Amino acid sequence: MGQILVLNENRLEREVTRSILERGLEPSEVIFASEGESALKLMNEEDVDLLIADVPRFDLRRRDLMTRARRAAPDTPILVTSVGIRKDVEPYVWRLGLQDYLLKPYRPAWLLEAVRALRRGASSPGNNREDQRREQYLRLLEEHMWAFRYKKCMDTAKDYLDVLYKDIYDKGLLRLQSLRFAEGLAWLGSSLGSAAQKRLSGVMEKFRLRCDRQTRKYDTYLVLEKMLDIIFSVFEENGSYQINREQKALNYIDRNIKGDINLDQAAEYANMSSYYFSRVFKKMTGVNFITYVTDRKMEIAQDMLVETDMPVINIAYELSYNEPNYFSKAFKRKVGMTPTEYREIHCGE
Repeated sequence: MGQILVLNENRLEREVTRSILERGLEPSEVIFASEGESALKLMNEEDVDLLIADVPRFDLRRRDLMTRARRAAPDTPILVTSVGIRKDVEPYVWRLGLQDYLLKPYRPAWLLEAVRALRRGASSPGNNREDQRREQYLRLLEEHMWAFRYKKCMDTAKDYLDVLYKDIYDKGLLRLQSLRFAEGLAWLGSSLGSAAQKRLSGVMEKFRLRCDRQTRKYDTYLVLEKMLDIIFSVFEENGSYQINREQKALNYIDRNIKGDINLDQAAEYANMSSYYFSRVFKKMTGVNFITYVTDRKMEIAQDMLVETDMPVINIAYELSYNEPNYFSKAFKRKVGMTPTEYREIHCGE
């Protein structure tokens, strides 16, 4: 395995970076350059697996340097560190074809995780298979997105996380792959315009900031849910919903399923009478409105019972059941056991 090249004009920061890398990685050689031309020379002469380039700002000189570095070693990933703010850094990173970025101050764990994921030669066949699987799920999610099927999008995201957490046990790799999937979803939504881009980037930035602490599948699911809700809100705001009003109303119900949604609200949204909407809804879904909403809430409750440590009473309130006892009875009618029994059985597996 080759060397890690660190380009940084600040001597103290170079030494801090050396200390982080040498303590956190398997034995590997870290080499340094204090200015761009030296870094380019090393990339041409040495076997460099990863360039970590400190870019205080993307002025013309530094943009040119990154372009020349990409040309000098097309197969060498580039990780940018910067004191800039996200909106000034992120567009240049993706536009210049750089692999990733970290905003300072960052935690040592973030740097180490990025290096492990990015350095050339680090990808095992298993990682390549995971990348392929992630892309397959993103393509499927994109199909559902442009067919304006909100629940299908959420089901696809959930299925991917279920498979990911079943097959991978390394927490760092789980966090990384979850982050990459969220980035893929943000990229899909970015085609909807600058407003969507800005809102999705804000969610991604918060997700990245707590990525080193991200361990629970349900937390990641909530991030993806929030991103899809932004995307479908933009569909509605910009008038790009090219679907019939029945499917549009079903999306509205699914997006608000945790709330205290009722038949009259859904019918009003669909611009139908409650009586007519009730008939249309049953024809679409095969069940009446109350059954559909209750079943969906119970599905969510099952996930929350297994994937979180939230008390049952809090789960009831989260799903807009003001009477926890009524929630427990509804859950038992649907699942065949109380929420507490369900949690004990499934969390003990």
